[in-house]
Amino acid sequence: MSKLSTWLEKSKLITKLKSIKHIEVILVALLVIVVLVIWFADFGKKDTKDSVQTTSTTPNSVSLYTTELENRLAKTLSLIDGAGSVDVMITLDGSSQLILAYETENKSNSTDNTTSSGTTTKSNNSTSTSNPIILNKNGQSQPLVLSEIMPEIKGVVVVCEGANNIRVKLNILQAVQALLGVNSGQIEIFVKG
Repeated sequence: MSKLSTWLEKSKLITKLKSIKHIEVILVALLVIVVLVIWFADFGKKDTKDSVQTTSTTPNSVSLYTTELENRLAKTLSLIDGAGSVDVMITLDGSSQLILAYETENKSNSTDNTTSSGTTTKSNNSTSTSNPIILNKNGQSQPLVLSEIMPEIKGVVVVCEGANNIRVKLNILQAVQALLGVNSGQIEIFVKG
């Protein structure tokens, strides 16, 4: 190792670098330039990737609705005597339906036609045009949503510690039916393992 360091000290390159004033400042400036070039070269690629991830990971209102429903149902079912720890999964049939606000424009024309024999006929022509009301929010145009109809519940699975007790299982079944308005054929209850 000492031979290598001795050789480096005698090297012309090392001696030239040592003779330059403020070599540290020059090296730091070069390092900053290299980092900036790399950062700007990758900047466009990272920006596109981040925007795709943001849009693909943003949960929609149906999944938020389902998650909230599952959490509230699990919390309520866990209060049933003997149920113990409860997990719930709900599946929905389809997606939500948005009810938009529409602006309707009615036009009507009435014309009188007189024939050569002197008879007059009236002709009424009416048209109706409906267009959704568009709002501008943060520079983006969005339709005005009056309400959102969530899809119907397709099935419910409840997994709980006390499901091996028939009384607890029946109470859970009745609670799910009452809370969600589904029939017993759409509900399955299993023992938590």
